[in-house]
Amino acid sequence: MIGWRAKIGHVAPSRGDILVYEFYRILPEGFLFLNSTGTVRRLIDDHLEKQLQRIEEAALDLAQAGAEFIIIGGSPMFTKLGFGSDTEIAERLSAKVGVPVAPGITCEVESLRHLGVKKLVVATPHEDVLNERMARFLTAAGFEVLRIGGLGIQLNSAIAEQPAYAAYKIAKKLYLEAPEADGIFIPCPRWPTASIISLLEAETGKPAVSSSLANLWYSLHRLHIREKIEGYGSLLKTLGRNDNGVNSSTRPSPRAGGAGASWWDSGAD
Repeated sequence: MIGWRAKIGHVAPSRGDILVYEFYRILPEGFLFLNSTGTVRRLIDDHLEKQLQRIEEAALDLAQAGAEFIIIGGSPMFTKLGFGSDTEIAERLSAKVGVPVAPGITCEVESLRHLGVKKLVVATPHEDVLNERMARFLTAAGFEVLRIGGLGIQLNSAIAEQPAYAAYKIAKKLYLEAPEADGIFIPCPRWPTASIISLLEAETGKPAVSSSLANLWYSLHRLHIREKIEGYGSLLKTLGRNDNGVNSSTRPSPRAGGAGASWWDSGAD
């Protein structure tokens, strides 16, 4: 049966194409990603509000299709609504559809907390107005945002067209401006990030979290799945640890991206 280990649903604000690609690139056989596409073509408030209207219907559809955990993509929807909106909507939708639901912004915040990040730099593909909302949300969540910067892209499809090095370059630039940061955050699963995370961690010596990896980590964490994944940075590597810190099964990915030793390999725990 396809998806015998887990079926993970995703309510994409737009296409969800890059996230789907990275999900299957990273995970071994046995996982199924159920993706529901959305209506956000431009990252403007009108499109975000229309997408908010359809997330309940989309989540119900995914639950009926067998999803065991559902991610509500589109962090700009929740940063617009403000801190706490993610948990409030998650509770309502979880009760409605009968399976656990979490917005992507929740996955991201919990991933950063899991790695002990408190002071961070944030590299995005977005315009300043969305970056300002993200900074306020993260600050309310207890983080210190030292730097945040973006590419200024409004058209969603243009984000997916960015090369992997786009995220790497802006993230590294921001980190070099604030090397006292103890972590790097790269929001938005619409641009490719999986292949550069290990390299970024090796060069900065700090943990890096992208939306795609945060969504994947939090889903498997909530489903109590242990799968040590090599080559994609420190966050996914922790999925192979039992609660007592002992590593469980390891399955190095033949498609792992990045180069060099990760922050995890330096001995940090």
